Amino acid sequence: MDALIDSPRLPVFRTALKAWGSVPKNIGLMARLYWPWLAICFVTLLAWGAGVVVNSGFAAPSAVLVGGAGWVPLIALMIALVIAIPAVFVGWHRGIQNGERPTQPIRIDSAVWAYIGYSVLIGITLVLTVVLVGTVATAVVGISTGLGDGPMSLERFAALAPFLPLAIVPYYLLLSRFSLVLPAVAVGQSMTLSDSFRKTRGNTWRLTLGAGLIYLPVVILSGVLEIVNVALPGSPAIVGLVSILVLVASIYCMHAALSFGTMALKRLAPNDPMTA
Repeated sequence: MDALIDSPRLPVFRTALKAWGSVPKNIGLMARLYWPWLAICFVTLLAWGAGVVVNSGFAAPSAVLVGGAGWVPLIALMIALVIAIPAVFVGWHRGIQNGERPTQPIRIDSAVWAYIGYSVLIGITLVLTVVLVGTVATAVVGISTGLGDGPMSLERFAALAPFLPLAIVPYYLLLSRFSLVLPAVAVGQSMTLSDSFRKTRGNTWRLTLGAGLIYLPVVILSGVLEIVNVALPGSPAIVGLVSILVLVASIYCMHAALSFGTMALKRLAPNDPMTA
């Protein structure tokens, strides 16, 4: 019977404001989480640059490298990035959850691997859902409008294309229902996709709206960038400045979104011992 009971209501606007406010309060945490990985990336890029110089000299440097001098730094960089992103995200969730700060430069534990595993699982689930819903929506629209009669062509597919965004709606709704899993595994709580689906019951639209609010500054600045690109094509300085603002806003809002997920977990799963 508990599965039929809605979770506590999530105060969307208050939680979003708290999530935005958590970022400047944790700039020190951000620096401590990022600097070791940035150092690794710098060293790998430095090794790449050294390979370029050794390969072709200073006079005519060429980025075309052969053998280990070319692929070893790139592989190291890719591995670092694949592990760094979830490791940083896990550290951020922990910092927002209970004020935990890193005790060592790099921390890779079971929570990081669980974070990676659930990220892949959620991604596969969402992609399959979008493909399924898109296929069904296209078939229904094609049959009901007559656009699906006869052999498919590029022109016929183009006529159906405006209906394909309908597949994105269940993507965001399903993503909201799974939104507690990653913050939970980051702070050490055992939670499955079905657990998250149950605990977010009654808050689907609140979680979806909250995620949209968090990234609203990025949407606005991206629109401004598009306007500047069209209105001032000969002003690279202004375009560059707005582009930097979009990048900074994206990083800021990404961490605010992580905070929003952690705060939603604390609100919607208050009785779980590991989230208390």
